[in-house]
Amino acid sequence: MKLETVSAKHTKLNKIEKLKQTHSYKEAWEALQRYAKEGYGSIAKEDMDYFLKCFGIFDRPATPGKFMLRVRIPGGRLTAKQAETLGQVAKTYGNDTMDLTTRMQVQLRYLDIADIPALLETLESVGITTWQTGVDNFRNIVTDPLDGLSFDSVIETAPLIEKMQSLWLKNPEWVAALPRKFNTSIGGTGSNRCNLFAHDCCFALAVRAGEVGFNVYLGGKVGAIAESADIFVTEEELIPFYEALINVYKTYGFRDSRNKNRLHFLIKEAGMEAVVEAVKSVAERDFSPAGETLVKQPRTEERDGRIRLRDGSYAVHMVVPSGIFSGTAMMEAAGASDTYGSGLLNISTTQNLFILGVPKEKIDGLLAQPPYDRYKNRGSAYTNQMVACAGIDLCPFGVIPNKSDAIEMAAYLEEAAPLPDDANVRMHWSACVKGCGVHELGDIGFIGCKAKENGETVYGVHIQLGGKSTVSQEEAYTILKTVPLTRAREYVAQLMHAYRNLRNPRESFEQFESRVFRRYTKGAIEFILRWNVEVAQPNGYEPLDFDAAWTPNIEHNEIFEIGTRIYKTLTGADPYQGTHLYNPIETTPAKHPSKHNPSVDKGLGDIVMKMIAPSDKRYEVFTEVIHAIGEWKK
Repeated sequence: MKLETVSAKHTKLNKIEKLKQTHSYKEAWEALQRYAKEGYGSIAKEDMDYFLKCFGIFDRPATPGKFMLRVRIPGGRLTAKQAETLGQVAKTYGNDTMDLTTRMQVQLRYLDIADIPALLETLESVGITTWQTGVDNFRNIVTDPLDGLSFDSVIETAPLIEKMQSLWLKNPEWVAALPRKFNTSIGGTGSNRCNLFAHDCCFALAVRAGEVGFNVYLGGKVGAIAESADIFVTEEELIPFYEALINVYKTYGFRDSRNKNRLHFLIKEAGMEAVVEAVKSVAERDFSPAGETLVKQPRTEERDGRIRLRDGSYAVHMVVPSGIFSGTAMMEAAGASDTYGSGLLNISTTQNLFILGVPKEKIDGLLAQPPYDRYKNRGSAYTNQMVACAGIDLCPFGVIPNKSDAIEMAAYLEEAAPLPDDANVRMHWSACVKGCGVHELGDIGFIGCKAKENGETVYGVHIQLGGKSTVSQEEAYTILKTVPLTRAREYVAQLMHAYRNLRNPRESFEQFESRVFRRYTKGAIEFILRWNVEVAQPNGYEPLDFDAAWTPNIEHNEIFEIGTRIYKTLTGADPYQGTHLYNPIETTPAKHPSKHNPSVDKGLGDIVMKMIAPSDKRYEVFTEVIHAIGEWKK
């Protein structure tokens, strides 16, 4: 179907598109100096709600009268001078507060409107801008934090990022001109160190017919991994392709429902083939079919702490839990980079920091300097790649505190389920369904929600498992919904016990999940977690273990197999002498567990008996068993 036909079905304009027709970002920019002089109360509603966000200026109801400023850091790379300046403005104007973000950027908070023009001028003086970091604009382009430096770096992407930005940054034709935001990623290395496949447009290192370039993936967003466009572009072809793509999206992207205006929805309705054909038409050139994607290595740099680079120097890691940083710390890092490194720093998509170009003989000296006295070079497996967006205290959409929740969960797991140094777990926290914590790509993802505990409404999470970001690209799947935070950590500890006990040497959780947990249905995983935490633990029963050789993977059969294991832990006996195809083969029924062990509650025993009953009398799905246990607990 042609894009013109599809786009014609979406002629109704949403209120933001109508607003763009009557007001513009230029008016907001021109009014900014006046707002600074006349104060918070003078700001026009349309500018407060929308147009000031074109310059990264966000009103935050959680901090009344104060603003958050989103700062663009292309590819996360900073010079020491830029880092020093960022730290200084945070300290001078923003309560010394700074967040490192999942788009390799910086956010400053607690800013007064009176200070913002001077602050922006200071940042621009060192080559840093905040333009187009919010609303319907191109967001910060992300890449490998070791771009051009690591041993697996094949194509340095920084020059390509600069060319892509030059198409639209501060260009009047593009400011607030898109139907919705547009995220871009590009990876020129063999490792996925930037959540490469989670963006509207993704360029992944590839080879075709002996030539290196990039395979193109399109349509990623929260809850959806980008799909292959079956396009290969060389370095020379990338900019023409990108320019044509953004023009196609600008022209044909939907402008009706704000919830369905991303490129993802245009592709879903029109089809990838139609979008690609339109791009080729606009570019007035053909592009080769996709080659072999070379991004196949897991990221382990955070675990290793110091990474040898191609020139013999090192990138020295700094763990910044939940991205909570400060202006003072950034100034200290800038000074340390100048003294001990190459004068370059890089923010990663895991909200951490690298000081680059450090000679081996200077590493120990660097680690003795602040801010390494407060931020570790190597954290635990739980903090090294932990990600958490702003929560209820700072974001109007947040449902839970989030950053502190992530830190508290990690601290609990370090005690309850310690992991060896070669372990690797990516825990991603989003304070709401908008997903700024990129929960769908985490080994374990958390989505903030409200839950019930002892009849009271409390902070909770939905828990997801199995996001992929290396050899394959897959979204995480939900295993538990609406779980109180106080209980969530116990469920996750059970997953970590299985990982610790069954993992192979140096096996990441991502690899482990594919090898072990994918053998189970989601219902079985939820049931085992709930049984261990809600039944076995409080009653002193032996917990159920996960099994690396598990085979059923059909709920009806899993219920029987797990039921027989529970029966034996409760009674010390097997329910049957033999089974065939997950069914008893003898005619004599199993004894009720309470007949073997009088301490077993009859109601619980009834549930177990129905788990091991012949096929036609057994529970069909685990939700039935979980519901029955919930009723029994009452």
